[in-house]
Amino acid sequence: MHKLLRQGLVLQLLALVISVLVLPVQARVISDLYEVVEAVPSRGTTDRAAAGSRGLERVFVRVTGDAAIGRAPNLQPILKSAQQFVQGYRYTREDNQLYLHISFNPQAISRQVNQLGLPIWPNNRPGTLVWLAVDTLQEGRSSLSEETSPELFAVLEAMAVERGVPLDFPVLDLNDQRNMPLGALWAQDEQAAERAGLRYSPDATLMGRVLQASGRRWQADWLLVHGGRSYAFDTTGGSLEEVALRGVNQLSNILAQRYAVLPEGQGSSLGAVVIELSGVDSFADYAQVSGYLQGLAQVNSANLLSVEGDRMRVALVSSVDLSNLRDTLALNHKLQAQADGDAINLSGYRSPLGSAENPLRYRWD
Repeated sequence: MHKLLRQGLVLQLLALVISVLVLPVQARVISDLYEVVEAVPSRGTTDRAAAGSRGLERVFVRVTGDAAIGRAPNLQPILKSAQQFVQGYRYTREDNQLYLHISFNPQAISRQVNQLGLPIWPNNRPGTLVWLAVDTLQEGRSSLSEETSPELFAVLEAMAVERGVPLDFPVLDLNDQRNMPLGALWAQDEQAAERAGLRYSPDATLMGRVLQASGRRWQADWLLVHGGRSYAFDTTGGSLEEVALRGVNQLSNILAQRYAVLPEGQGSSLGAVVIELSGVDSFADYAQVSGYLQGLAQVNSANLLSVEGDRMRVALVSSVDLSNLRDTLALNHKLQAQADGDAINLSGYRSPLGSAENPLRYRWD
């Protein structure tokens, strides 16, 4: 194998593999972005068309990551002609309520998103572990779990489906309570969250502390920890459920801003970013790495530069900035980021990160 690598013959083979093989290794793939369920009064054509318009708007929110996309003027004619995007539908009835299940065509919607110049949020999305604590006027402070607050967490799950974000919740057993005691959760202790999250391996962690200020006034402070960065925000509302829903909604907005991709030709272009991957010591590894990089929505092209031993270098051309590109790569748990090099020459010039002299370094595990 190493002889082939030294001779460079494998470069030609890998180029062929890249062009025909896409084997993405993704964090959490959302498979039902294009499926909705709408309550309808009848099976009539008019009611079905109205439900289709409402459902298509929900799909555009999920796909673009923009909760307000339905108010965009250029989308209104599209929503009125939702039937052209329908792939299939069926009816069900539950508790005397009729429901219309609609499946929309992913390819047709993607083409429309691109034509309108809207961002598109790929369906591999970070999974978020949500820790919640509440302080009520009658009962004081407590941690919340699916077992103790099933209705609240069912509402949060429904919002997660609406926005297309995967959520996980801790079981809050003795192990969780030891690693994330109520005091640490209320203080939004990042070290405690990291320790408590080891058993869940989340891509992101959201900690929320909800305070009942009065009978009809609730407020919450949130801390999202993801990709080496922390985001603090707050929400208010008239109930615990409303405040929590707004927290998940804002979480979705933050993640969409980091991962949504503008169509080619819009936004800032990085040019070529060079990454170096070690631990790629078999042809199967080379094929899988190359297919994964080529299949990323954030990457316009992935060109193999060199192979030496168990290391390969690839030039990525992307329309997202360097920080967002690194966030995307971090979603693949087989890619372990390595320390950045200190590429300083004798004159004191530091080579830019992502250049051939100072590539992004990862290990493939």
